[in-house]
Amino acid sequence: MLILQGGRDYQVTVADDLAGRRTGLAHRPDVTIRVYDADDHLFFPGSGPSTPADYEAPQHVDAAGVADIADWLARRQKPITRLFSAFKR
Repeated sequence: MLILQGGRDYQVTVADDLAGRRTGLAHRPDVTIRVYDADDHLFFPGSGPSTPADYEAPQHVDAAGVADIADWLARRQKPITRLFSAFKR
């Protein structure tokens, strides 16, 4: 399981929401959690407190988050391939 969290997210916060997830998933060694301190709820990087108005301007998703997703998926390519090949039988 991969969990990504924006550090500037005011809708799902690191302090309130992510802390509970970390506690609840502490027994799961297969969980990866990444926090992007400069990102808001949509993983748009910025500075200062995030506001709803920030979502209106066209932006790009943080490249670091995209890279982390790609890396996480690449490390699981063989297990995923085995899973799909089991369905082809």
